[in-house]
Amino acid sequence: VNGCFWHSHRCKRARIPKTNANYWVKKLRRNVDRDKKTARLLKKSGWRRAVIWECHAKDPAKLDRILRRLFPLDSRS
Repeated sequence: VNGCFWHSHRCKRARIPKTNANYWVKKLRRNVDRDKKTARLLKKSGWRRAVIWECHAKDPAKLDRILRRLFPLDSRS
C-alpha cells in the first residue's frame, strides 16, 4: 500500500506542503523515481506487483473491488 502523499498519488491527500515546498517537491520526486526503478527491477526478476493507494484502502468499497480483481474467488468452490 503506497501512501498518497509519500508516493505522489493524484488525489487530495497528496498536496505539497506550502512550507518548504522546494524541498518537498524534490523529496517526493526522488520517491517516485525510486518507485519506478524498483518496479523495473521486480519485473526484470519475474515478479508481478500491485499498488494499492492509501486513499483506496481507506474506502471499503474500492478496496473490495481491487482485492476481488487481484484475488478472484476460485470458481471451482
